[in-house]
Amino acid sequence: MPAHELYPFLDTPALVLDLDKMDANIQEMADIARDAGVKLRPHIKTHKSPYLAKLQLESGASGITVAKLGEAEVMADAGITDIRVAYPICGEIKLARLRRLLERANVSTSLDSVEVARGISSVGEEIGTQVPVFLEINTGMDRCGPASTQEALALAQQIAPLPGLDLVGILTHEGHLLSTERSQESLRQSAIQVADKMVTAANMLRINGIDIGEVSIGSTPAVRYNAHVPGITEIRPGTYIFNDLNEMMSGVATEDTCAVTVLVTVVSIPENDRAIVDGGSKTFSSDTLAHQEKSGFGHIKGHPDVIFDHMNEEHGYLKLANAREKLGIGERLEIIPNHICPIPNLADRFYGVRHGALEREIPILARGKNT
Repeated sequence: MPAHELYPFLDTPALVLDLDKMDANIQEMADIARDAGVKLRPHIKTHKSPYLAKLQLESGASGITVAKLGEAEVMADAGITDIRVAYPICGEIKLARLRRLLERANVSTSLDSVEVARGISSVGEEIGTQVPVFLEINTGMDRCGPASTQEALALAQQIAPLPGLDLVGILTHEGHLLSTERSQESLRQSAIQVADKMVTAANMLRINGIDIGEVSIGSTPAVRYNAHVPGITEIRPGTYIFNDLNEMMSGVATEDTCAVTVLVTVVSIPENDRAIVDGGSKTFSSDTLAHQEKSGFGHIKGHPDVIFDHMNEEHGYLKLANAREKLGIGERLEIIPNHICPIPNLADRFYGVRHGALEREIPILARGKNT
């Protein structure tokens, strides 16, 4: 199909979702989890869609992971009842929302402080239940959680006795491997090291009388290598459903397995070294690539020599030689973003296509639910 005829039934910019590619990605990860004998609890912050979350559940996922209570509330509204909030729930307003959410869904959450644990404890006591909680471990992301097993043990010993909660496991997110590892072998080795650290931490807690059952890890590139490590019980990848340029650069995805592209139109070619498309920072994420060997804000399909150089709010700047010979005003382009996860948060819907035809519009009901 000529570029200018790409999806002529869509206005631009638009999120185009290739349903066949997405279905294959969902099945691949379900197979990885099944073959490793672990539970799959995908992170829905990538798509923020109850419809897509239900497809993942129908393909074998045991539940879902969300980042924020707002996402959890949307998923519960849609009838999804097994939800992990992988984020510390802090403050009276959020605790009140958690209390209401627990009335209609099975909710677990993560934490890394006694202060947050006490808040969860008070909610559990008030409603007469024990809220399942996971202690987050820092395995290199340097975000939340203690970094050493001794620190994790000391924190767990303070949290476990609290009433109204049940310390059921530990979790981590090894997303840092996306930027630190430069080969498949180094990614494999580092992913396994993360899993080994988590299993060691879990065993340390058990030896000291804290009988946790769950060891949860989560990163699209890493789980392909560490889901099978003995002692791991759950994986929480998110990006895999769509993939993106980061996953391509890490070697776990290709252009053909990237299910979402941003469809844009060339609206101006003011100079022969640049062209302007109708998607800027209000359409694309400003996230740079985890691997810095490649510059720009996305991969333009069919035009490997064109750099998506920078953006204003509504303008995307393409950098290339002989722009007027290579592109035309009105031409449509498909761009694979650097990092897909923030982009659905900027859009109302996906346009699900199969074999070039529009099959369904999929509303992004949890977009903007960042509280």
